Amino acid sequence: MILWLLAAALWAQEQCASCHAEHVEDFTSHKHSAAKLSCEVCHGASEKHRKAVGSASPDKVAAPSEVPALCGTCHTDALKAYAASKHGRIVAAAGKTKAANCGNCHGVHAPRWAAAMERQCARCHAQLPESCKAKPSSLNARLACASCHDPHTLGKKQ
Repeated sequence: MILWLLAAALWAQEQCASCHAEHVEDFTSHKHSAAKLSCEVCHGASEKHRKAVGSASPDKVAAPSEVPALCGTCHTDALKAYAASKHGRIVAAAGKTKAANCGNCHGVHAPRWAAAMERQCARCHAQLPESCKAKPSSLNARLACASCHDPHTLGKKQ
């Protein structure tokens, strides 16, 4: 069974790479690729998409408000924490106000590293209090915001 899953994951990536080489190459650096997940996990079998000569959408392309539920199918604890956060409540409301979802912080096809995460935060949170502009409290902190804020709820750490 495990060999079948590995073969299916490789086959799906090969099928997708013929048109989406950049996404597939990016994905090989993601933890999900190392865990042998395939494109189908997030995009469905997408048979019509693969066989289309023209434009046919994949079976699934998660809207920003759908991303947390998609990621939460595997990352249940992170979803619970995120859903209770201010960002999570805004995304769940699916209104006109934009807020960060899983992909904004973690990346979608390729991982988003700490410096890119901080730039992403700064797109909406440009006006930071002085305490947030200080250096991280830990010399090993990769993400300065996470020195004081919980990564998923974004609330102040106790």
